[in-house]
Amino acid sequence: MEGYDWFVTFFLVFALLERIYERRYSNQAIRGERKMEWSYVLLHGSYMVIFILSAVEFFWRRRGLEWPVTMAGLVLFVVALVVRLTAIRALGKFWSLHLEIRPEHQLVTHGIYQYMRHPAYLAILLEVISVPLVANAFYTLILTVGVYVPLLLLRWRREEKEMIEKFGEQYVEYCRRVPAFFPRPWGAKSGARP
Repeated sequence: MEGYDWFVTFFLVFALLERIYERRYSNQAIRGERKMEWSYVLLHGSYMVIFILSAVEFFWRRRGLEWPVTMAGLVLFVVALVVRLTAIRALGKFWSLHLEIRPEHQLVTHGIYQYMRHPAYLAILLEVISVPLVANAFYTLILTVGVYVPLLLLRWRREEKEMIEKFGEQYVEYCRRVPAFFPRPWGAKSGARP
């Protein structure tokens, strides 16, 4: 293997193992009624396809890396990792990879959730974009943005509806104060309804 091959292989294996390791947090969660179960299967399968296609495209192209693109991907990956782990810590027993609402569900608005309502979705979004960027797999990146991102946003919209149904005006008020994905640099103020 050439120098770039080792780097990309190490990154892909590390990222995949980290994601598998992280699933244990979801397995420890309190279970609830699952919604849109098909989205979990489709998102998980698509996630694996992004990894495979990124590797195939990188090794098939047989070119060097465009380091600014690779470094941008690495930065996005690290940010995604930090955001996701922070979200997992804040949610604790309510963390899940599934869209599930529990009878004893509580609205978490502390930690990272005081700055954004859906840090886990943001982290996943950044991660699935980072993987093809690190490998300079531009066709895979186009496919990711065209297929995975809309599917993730569809699931996010459904989760918003479920949260409003569960928490009512409390969640609507939370939506007014806290943006969905990107924190405001000036803090949580008024925002739009979902």
